[in-house]
Amino acid sequence: MIRGIKVSGLKIGLIIVLIAVAVLALRWLDSSNSEKTGQQTSICNLQQSECDWQQQGQNWRVSLSDITTNNDTETNYRLDIVAPGAPQPLLVVLRGESMYMGEYPVPLVRNGNDYYAEFSAPFCTTGDAMNWRVDLQKGMTPLADQPLFRMVFQAD
Repeated sequence: MIRGIKVSGLKIGLIIVLIAVAVLALRWLDSSNSEKTGQQTSICNLQQSECDWQQQGQNWRVSLSDITTNNDTETNYRLDIVAPGAPQPLLVVLRGESMYMGEYPVPLVRNGNDYYAEFSAPFCTTGDAMNWRVDLQKGMTPLADQPLFRMVFQAD
């Protein structure tokens, strides 16, 4: 009887160890996969500051301003981008950060190394505000060198 208890305890201990190893392995694989894919982990809030980074040896900068006037019924934004050596066509895509609501391409107007877009963010009918992520792409393909942060803003 005692021998049976030891075997059962050994089996339970072995199962616990295997589960712990599996959990640690999954976390390790997830973190190494994030590094390999260049997944963005930190956030740059465009309503609080400009977002700056090095892209192919050049300084890129993205800023967002509220250009809503008293006559507007929705919030309007202007997105300014400084992107020397940007691949063509450079495209901005809005993606829901707090809730998936699709992908919304925003056409850019080019002026040398500078680009801008004026737009109103799609509104969310289930809450007061929606957090949006701003992604830069070459046409329909994500840029090869993504910044190490996600550019986000909150639309009311």
